[in-house]
Amino acid sequence: MTKAKYLNEFMDYLPFLKELIKQDFKIKYYKSFLGVLWTILNPLLMALVMTLIFSTAFKRDIEYYPIYNISGRVMLAFFTGSTRQAISTVYGNASVFRKFKLPQYMYCLSDVSISFITLLFSEIPMFVLALILGMPFHITILLMPLPLILLLMFTTGCSLMLASYGVFFRDLKHLYGIFTYMLGFLTPIFYPIEIIPIEYRFLFELNPIYIYVKMIRDVFIYNTIPTEKTLIIATSFAVLTLMLGIFVFKDKRNKFYNYL
Repeated sequence: MTKAKYLNEFMDYLPFLKELIKQDFKIKYYKSFLGVLWTILNPLLMALVMTLIFSTAFKRDIEYYPIYNISGRVMLAFFTGSTRQAISTVYGNASVFRKFKLPQYMYCLSDVSISFITLLFSEIPMFVLALILGMPFHITILLMPLPLILLLMFTTGCSLMLASYGVFFRDLKHLYGIFTYMLGFLTPIFYPIEIIPIEYRFLFELNPIYIYVKMIRDVFIYNTIPTEKTLIIATSFAVLTLMLGIFVFKDKRNKFYNYL
C-alpha cells in the first residue's frame, strides 16, 4: 500500500476514530461518581502526598515544589499509561479484527487520544495550585501546548511500535512494566536534576520525557522560553519517533493475522 493509500485510508476512517474516542471516553467514566473530576483530584492528592514526603528534602531547592512535582507526574503518567496500554491494543481486539476489516492502528490512536484528554484535564490542578501558592502567571504559559503536542507525537510513535511488537511478543508487557517503573525514578519528577553528579547528568538530559517536562516547567513556573537547542532536540525526538512508529506498524500489520 502506497503512502497516498495509507493517507486516504486514515481520512476515510477518521469519523470512525472520532466515534471510537467518544465511545471509549463514555466507557471509561461509565457509572463513575466523580467522573472527569477524578482526573483533577487524583493529581492534586498525589501532589499533596509527595509534597508531604519530600518537602523537607527538596522544598528549599525547588520553588513551588507542589507544581514542580505535579507537572512532571501527569506527563510521565500519560506516557507510561498510554504506551503500556498500547502493547495489548491489537491482540486485545483480535475478535474485532477477525470479523471486520478495520485499520488496527485506530484502536491505538483512540487509546492515546483518551489518555491525552485525561492529561489536559490533569493540567488544571497546576493552575489551582498556582493560585493557592500565589505563583505569578507569565505570558510564557501560552507556550504550554508546545511540549504537550510534542509529547503526544512522541507517545503516539512509541505506542504504535509497542502495539506492533506486542502482537508477536506477549511477554513484552511484563518487561515494559519494569522499564516504566525504572523510568519513574530516572526522570527528575520529584527531585531536582542538580542532585545528579554532573558527569552523569547528560544521560538524564537525553531522556525525552524529561525534556518535555522541563519545557512545561520552564514556561509555566520559571517564565523561561525553551532554548533553540532544546526545541530542536524535543522536536526531533517527537517527529522521528512518530515516523518510526508509523513505519514499524505499517511494516508489521500484514503479519498480525498470523498471530491473532
